[in-house]
Amino acid sequence: MNETRSSTKKSKKRNWIILFSLLGMLLIGAGFLWKAYSDVGNTLQTVYDSVETQNKRDNKVSVSATEPITIALLGIDSYGDDLEEMGGRSDTIIVVTINPKTKETTLVSIPRDSYAEMVGYQTDVYGEYNDKITHAFAYGGTEMSLNSIQEFLNIPIDYYVDINMYGLADLVDALGGIEITSPLTFDYNDAYFTKGKKVTLQGWDALAFARMRYDDPEGDIGREKRQQMVIKAIVDKLLSLDGISNYQAILKSVESNMKTNLSLNDLIDIQKGYSDSIQNYTQVSLAGEDTYFEEIYYYYVNPEERLRVSNLLRDQLGLAHVTEADMNLSDADATYGYGSADTGTTDSSNGGNVVTDSADSNAY
Repeated sequence: MNETRSSTKKSKKRNWIILFSLLGMLLIGAGFLWKAYSDVGNTLQTVYDSVETQNKRDNKVSVSATEPITIALLGIDSYGDDLEEMGGRSDTIIVVTINPKTKETTLVSIPRDSYAEMVGYQTDVYGEYNDKITHAFAYGGTEMSLNSIQEFLNIPIDYYVDINMYGLADLVDALGGIEITSPLTFDYNDAYFTKGKKVTLQGWDALAFARMRYDDPEGDIGREKRQQMVIKAIVDKLLSLDGISNYQAILKSVESNMKTNLSLNDLIDIQKGYSDSIQNYTQVSLAGEDTYFEEIYYYYVNPEERLRVSNLLRDQLGLAHVTEADMNLSDADATYGYGSADTGTTDSSNGGNVVTDSADSNAY
């Protein structure tokens, strides 16, 4: 009888120990989660920057209602150490559409040298001003970049993320590296890659993989594909347990290198409603041709091609199709026989309205 009581007491004691241990673990876990939530919130407050862009939607999009959205990813070639000291260009421009209904994500890279209108840029000589789309950031920061992208493809941009390209290396290091299988053999900035070989790249090697341009047989198109591979690998790693466990290093890497108009609540809604879609990628390229205006190199994408990609993205966003008449035509389009663009420019036969002013196009 005494043995039974003693066993019962020991059993109860064990149960209380287990219960308190579990409670302690839950409290520690809750404390960790609260700290993580707080840290993420503080970081997002630091990097949050709302930008006013031209409205291309009838109604404001809602991530809480899991509606299809667009995000512009701008990789900034900065002269300073962080985004506050930038004087550079958007060296990488990727437009992302996420459709939670079809569970599809589409990535479109816009070649940095694409001839496009600099929306909002004013000169004393010309009305509409066209230049390489990468220069929109140098002329007018994120606002001009987003407005120029919207005009170029005739789609709305709902959200954006600016990241210093050198900060991208810090982010990859914080993630513990990313896995990449190179589509070709090349070396760049002391980094070496072999076609078909899967490797784990650390920060600077990942940056070299994304930035090499002139030795790729596909030129800018090949570089865009590699940039998309890096973005996808980063997102995959962020969605993994490794990414979560290194969250403090990740936050530190982006605090001085990133700007976005995504709030903490937006990110929570996207994580809840869009995760499946984000893992299902389709990559799209803009076809164009090399050309020169006033002896300056540009990548020319004709209205038909811009229209094709525009309607592809509009399908993903659940928006009505547009026609070529809805695409903004430039002096270059007129030179190539598209429409009769009334841009208030000089005679298009001498290269259009590309000018060199205080921004000094030749410096880029």
